[in-house]
Amino acid sequence: MQQQILHYLDDNERQQFQLLEKLVLQPSHTLYKEGVNQVGLLLRQVLADCPLQCTVHQSQVCGDNLIFHSAAVTTRAQRPLVLVGHMDTVFPLESSFNFYREDETHAYGPGVCDMKGGLVTAVFLLKALNSQRLLEKIPIVLICNSDEETGSRHSAELIRSYGRKGLCGLVFECGGTEGEVVTGRKGKSGYHLDIYGKSGHAAFTQELGKTSAVLELAHKTIHLEELNDPDKEIVVNVGLVAGGSAANVVAERATAEIDTRYVTSEDGEICRKRVEEIASRSTVKGTTSTISATHNRVPMKQTEQNRALYRLFKQQADFLGLPLRSELRSGVSDANTLSECGIPVLDGLGPIGGLDHSADEYMIKASLVQRCKLATLTVIDIWEKQRHGLLPHFANTQGD
Repeated sequence: MQQQILHYLDDNERQQFQLLEKLVLQPSHTLYKEGVNQVGLLLRQVLADCPLQCTVHQSQVCGDNLIFHSAAVTTRAQRPLVLVGHMDTVFPLESSFNFYREDETHAYGPGVCDMKGGLVTAVFLLKALNSQRLLEKIPIVLICNSDEETGSRHSAELIRSYGRKGLCGLVFECGGTEGEVVTGRKGKSGYHLDIYGKSGHAAFTQELGKTSAVLELAHKTIHLEELNDPDKEIVVNVGLVAGGSAANVVAERATAEIDTRYVTSEDGEICRKRVEEIASRSTVKGTTSTISATHNRVPMKQTEQNRALYRLFKQQADFLGLPLRSELRSGVSDANTLSECGIPVLDGLGPIGGLDHSADEYMIKASLVQRCKLATLTVIDIWEKQRHGLLPHFANTQGD
């Protein structure tokens, strides 16, 4: 069966790139609901010849979320494998990065590796399984969500609802340039800071005792940046600031958006308390501040479950002669959300690429069919081991 699967994917490599081009050329910024839904329509069309049930979860804010179920999900008692790929990108509709291009070794375009290349990998995994009629036997769910780039605020609970019942989670963000797949991710918390001062004419600041919110923000920015701790891998970034109304007016208000990242939930809690402490005290007399949390994703721990799942992929990678390494990645993804469900999770299973979120985003072309093969063979291996009770490390620690 392995050879038939590999031949199928080799024979359909051009079709993989044709789908990739269609997906990349369809703009799908998170807030462009119609564009994201068009990506979903393309996925439904290309999977129409597979025995999959597609459920559409409509959203009033973002694009609709799609759930593809194999027939075995409802007819068999085993927990399903849960695959996740997002349809949205960070590139707005008016972006000049709106093309698809290939050279001999690379493909370029918005979302080519983050993560429309990952969607192609997941789609052809399903099509390869169907070529051997395995979708009738393997319980598998593919979640295509619409708002990952803005934190999956409208799809996270949907993902959790399937993760709680799943055997394992496979997420198709791009692979690392050295063949890395992700066994752990840092957690991430965001904060919005408001600072209030007292405005007045800049020429008479000292006489009138006016207080600048911008000056207080400058002090707070320095204190916040001092929370960075390379030894603990804690990252704090004041990434977006605003304040004031004119050069000759003392700033009455200033704001900042703060991003924090951390390896453990304990470090995240310590970081939160320190951020709030900095917000609560004033250096510039007469200023006041308030702070609120904007988003949060818990760390994806490098558990023994995740390592066991990685080892299954490594066995197949060795068989295929492909490099594979595990990594702790600083960025967050829907893998963080799946990891809350107590199942083993692996991420970075899409094709290899880089410079995502920029106009130089690329994918290494040879890696597309390679990652299709790797994912498909490993899914079959997981299913066969599950049938024979050989996955002791895959017990769901959260239960149903």
